[in-house]
Amino acid sequence: MIEKIFEELQHLAILEEIANHAEADYDREPENEDYESTFDRAYENEYKSFMKASKMLSQYIGVDIATARAMINGKRSEVIDILKRGRKK
Repeated sequence: MIEKIFEELQHLAILEEIANHAEADYDREPENEDYESTFDRAYENEYKSFMKASKMLSQYIGVDIATARAMINGKRSEVIDILKRGRKK
């Protein structure tokens, strides 16, 4: 389970970067419908990954989903460090 959570957090980081670039394009040209739909899809994919990682973390450590989401948003590097240590066992 640790490996799956770690992989999903890595995937989330990639999707966040994609969404950030799509948002920058859309902000630069808000009338561009292609940029708008690209940003919408990118954000949707990012959110799905975020929720998947949050649910996995919630189940693994036994906290509610809101706490897991807060951990990923606010303490992600610490969560990743802990998961890395757990992988070495």
